[in-house]
Amino acid sequence: MLSAIVLVAATSTACTFRPQLQLAPTVLQMRVARASSSFTASASLTLSVSTVKKAATTSDAGLRAHVAGYYAIARSLAQSSTLRAIGGSETQARARLGKAMAELVRDANIEYARQIHIYDTVTENGRAQSQGPAYGFPGGPNANVYCMR
Repeated sequence: MLSAIVLVAATSTACTFRPQLQLAPTVLQMRVARASSSFTASASLTLSVSTVKKAATTSDAGLRAHVAGYYAIARSLAQSSTLRAIGGSETQARARLGKAMAELVRDANIEYARQIHIYDTVTENGRAQSQGPAYGFPGGPNANVYCMR
């Protein structure tokens, strides 16, 4: 009966059981070098998982496994990259590098959103968490408490 009450509460307001995550860049090294008639800007960066809003805590093991899945998916997309941009001036090369970095971060976050949509669909928002591994996603016990979509 208590699970039904929690379920009703979760469906009547914004779901607090979902963490809000985003991938954010950490620039490790950036440099600009002059070539014969141009400038090359390069940077090594790592995408890291940033928690914008934590998920509400719960005693339901299945829901905890489902929430852990969001972090596992985000971590799988957090990787190191090296980017380069060429410009006619140092300023132009830096600007193009900045644009390339922004596009990389945007694309990684779009891919994260795409993957968690599929993850939530496959696992039925945790109700079928045990099905996750069959689709390449994290698994675990099925949740008794979950969010509706």
